[in-house]
Amino acid sequence: MMTPVTITGPRRSLADHGGLGEVARLLESAPAADIVAWAALRYGSGLVMTASFQDCVLVDVVAGVAPGTEVVFLDTGYHFDETLAYLAQVRERYGLNLRVVGPELAPDDRWRHDPDGCCQARKVEPLRRALTGKAAWLSGLRRADNPLRAGVPVVGYDEVCGAVKVNPLATWSDDDVAAYVAERELPVHPLRAQGFTSIGCWPCTRPTAPGEDPREGRWSGSAKTECGLHL
Repeated sequence: MMTPVTITGPRRSLADHGGLGEVARLLESAPAADIVAWAALRYGSGLVMTASFQDCVLVDVVAGVAPGTEVVFLDTGYHFDETLAYLAQVRERYGLNLRVVGPELAPDDRWRHDPDGCCQARKVEPLRRALTGKAAWLSGLRRADNPLRAGVPVVGYDEVCGAVKVNPLATWSDDDVAAYVAERELPVHPLRAQGFTSIGCWPCTRPTAPGEDPREGRWSGSAKTECGLHL
């Protein structure tokens, strides 16, 4: 059971986020469903979820606790056809309240010479637009993803996006994810069977070899490890 203080009391304005550290501490060991329930009760229609559709674990958790929550997909214009097909499959399965947000520019080859700028224009800026008027967003961010994410809190305030960021899966290991997928018999992204362990845009994603870190398949051959959404 969650401590009542984490879910009761008047809702704060967007600017009043000083108590989130205590909330994060109290929710640190809570099940993902309880964290989602807290966020849904706390922020109501001001809550949105973002999904990259590498998998549908968080989608499944949210659908069971707060069905109807708006789900935002950032369509960069460079997603694999398999990702778009998987999105359609998951959308139908859960009857998602889906909003697709894309960049305000046409496809180009910026990814070849300026991958950071490409991610900024095709992911970060669209996310900021998607969060306009929202108080909080649910993210599938996990500490196990890479060392840069090792300290991510369950709940925190994103100064860049100006919204509370809730990471219900923050404490989950890769084994936790795999076990949940198997137990719930969730659909799996078709590229997983082809060795893709971390799936982003097709120009910057490759399969990984056995034993290779999953994130090695992203921006391979460069020092880049993040798109900028979670920094």
